[in-house]
Amino acid sequence: MLVSVLLAFVSRPAYAQQPPPPPAVESVAAPAPAGVIPSALSVDVTGSPAADGLFLDAQIRDALDRRIRPTLRPGASIRYGPVVPWPLLPLAPGQRAAVNVTVSVAGDDPSAAVTATTTVTLNSVPVAPASPAVLFLSDDPEYFQSEGLVFHNTVAIERPARLYYYHSDVGVPRDLDVVLTASVPSRVQMIASSSGPDLDVMSVGHSVSRDFLRYQQANEGVVVDVEPGRPLVVRHTLMLQGEVVAGSLDLHVVSGGGVGVSVIGSPAGGRPDQFLNGPRVAYDGHRRHGVFDLASYGAIAGAFTVGGPPAAVQYGARTPTPRNLDPNDDGHDYGDYGVLHRITFALANPTDDPHRVYLYEKPLGGPVRSSFVVDGQLKEIGCVRVSQPYWIATYQLPPHSTGATTTLTMTDGGSFYPLEFGVTEAQPQPYTPPVGAPDGCSPNTPAFPTVGSR
Repeated sequence: MLVSVLLAFVSRPAYAQQPPPPPAVESVAAPAPAGVIPSALSVDVTGSPAADGLFLDAQIRDALDRRIRPTLRPGASIRYGPVVPWPLLPLAPGQRAAVNVTVSVAGDDPSAAVTATTTVTLNSVPVAPASPAVLFLSDDPEYFQSEGLVFHNTVAIERPARLYYYHSDVGVPRDLDVVLTASVPSRVQMIASSSGPDLDVMSVGHSVSRDFLRYQQANEGVVVDVEPGRPLVVRHTLMLQGEVVAGSLDLHVVSGGGVGVSVIGSPAGGRPDQFLNGPRVAYDGHRRHGVFDLASYGAIAGAFTVGGPPAAVQYGARTPTPRNLDPNDDGHDYGDYGVLHRITFALANPTDDPHRVYLYEKPLGGPVRSSFVVDGQLKEIGCVRVSQPYWIATYQLPPHSTGATTTLTMTDGGSFYPLEFGVTEAQPQPYTPPVGAPDGCSPNTPAFPTVGSR
């Protein structure tokens, strides 16, 4: 009996002698990703007879940037790996290609870095070339001294437009954004060239004009969708003190409705959305702004006959100049910035002998760089400042012959105008001087904040 009682006591659970439960472990949330990388992306491009491989390479990164940037956390940055396969072959209308791109988004302390591979499908879509009817000029203020809306206008579906912007920064770093908005779903073809930020204003302006001439002639662009309530940033860049940013952007609405285009200066690392509805920042007093008529401006003609005097025309002067479509606006475009000039010379050789003639440029306003598309061939000219003829191209005219030559050109932001362009039988200077020569140009602009280029 005693044994039974003792066994029963021993077998009873000893709750008071069990160790206490371990303390609860506080859960720690995983850091948010620094950005969202899409697994796949489709990009519609245009080009005739085909979109070039180097152009396609740039469009891939631009499209990824447009998709990823709105997802970035503060302090995050994007890096792109190589495009595979490489090199890219030209794409004719109706053709398609797919590539892979490794994308890395680096985060700050509170966010996690992300790396992934995106498959980008390139679709070459047929879009007929459309010449802009109006020019939006955004060069006022030239120097950003505050944040806000710098330019805004609307591209009508029946009236393609070109935006030319040229801005620099004063003081603290700032972002420059070019933003598209729409009230109804719309599709827009963009043909764009851009350059900067850089302290060398002449190099920035020259790159914009040279690249735009090449893209515009081949109708090389990208078609994007603009959705209501979702502003589309098509250019984003950080400017430091004294750096200049410039660009030329043709906008052709192919479906939908009118599309707004805005140029915005915002705090570095911020978002442009808060400035979309204004107010507009103050003008700087130089009046380099407005909406100008391109439909009736930019065509120049001349004639040259062997044995006669040289034939010459000028562009980039204060007169003539594009017409401001708002009669109440005092803005102007002295220098023809953003204007595509088409210069045609009729050539005649009435003699019994062949004659050699030359196309030339002659600076009239100071240092200038130039790009010319002469009868379909791009000619890039170095920087000159002495007012004498410099060689562009040579023609051999047979006896009793007539013909014509057509040149397309745009003025360079940062260069000085007007410029003389002509035909002569006298041999022009065959070479442009090297950088740093007395009759050439220095490698950089004068120390900030000297302007001098307007």
